[in-house]
Amino acid sequence: MKTNFVPRVNQLDSIQLDNEIVNILKEQIYNVIRNLPPGLLSRFQPEINLLASSALWNFSIRQSFATFGQQMLSITYEKDQLTPDKLKAHYFLTVALAYLKELAQFRLTGYTALQRCITTLENCLTCLNFLNFFRFLRTGRKPSLVDYVLRLDHRSIDGAKRRTIGYSYMTRELIWAGFMELLGFTIPIVNYHALKRRLRNLLRLEVRPQEVQRIVLGVESKCVYCNERVTLPHHMGCGHVFCYYCLKGNLLADSGFQCNVCDFKSGVFERVVAG
Repeated sequence: MKTNFVPRVNQLDSIQLDNEIVNILKEQIYNVIRNLPPGLLSRFQPEINLLASSALWNFSIRQSFATFGQQMLSITYEKDQLTPDKLKAHYFLTVALAYLKELAQFRLTGYTALQRCITTLENCLTCLNFLNFFRFLRTGRKPSLVDYVLRLDHRSIDGAKRRTIGYSYMTRELIWAGFMELLGFTIPIVNYHALKRRLRNLLRLEVRPQEVQRIVLGVESKCVYCNERVTLPHHMGCGHVFCYYCLKGNLLADSGFQCNVCDFKSGVFERVVAG
């Protein structure tokens, strides 16, 4: 049973599904080309995309009078509307026109006037698509500009039944989205360095006495924080050596930063002078 009623959300979803199918097909083609010698088929990229788009159009619009996205949602065009002339026009507007644009941008980059003309046409089409989208929201017919130009209406194969909505899934999505927003708001506020220092002091059973030790700097000296060869050695008053960025970054992030080896705490930030 066919009916004129097709929900707006189904029509928009069919367009999104068509775009995803095209991207998946192109990704598979790129994976095959990637295993070939470099530059072997890169110059034929517009033709490869043309063959892929033509194959999709042939097995969907030409044979089934519906795109693959429409078929997945039980939507189709009326055969009476897709006359041979309109099929040719549909192929030109959806496949051939995209190939001509890619061909001009790929091989005719030296023609500045042509590139400027293509950019102008793209801007005009973007505006027309924008206006057509609002017209579609008002009327519920012809979601794409090509459908509007060719006067093609969607038809539902399964009748005028509404699409069921799983509220349990929507509830989970809303809860998860709210939780992610909460994390995104609170995490930047938390001072991770200060929290880590306080937890370390809380879990440590014995308190180490703060002793000022003699600083020893040698060729193989390592930063006690990053455990790498020390760069621009600095100290904070104890006998341990830090990289400049390790010590400076921790002091900026946590004013109460303590030496991670001896728990020494001070406001000293001085360069180690080899003596």
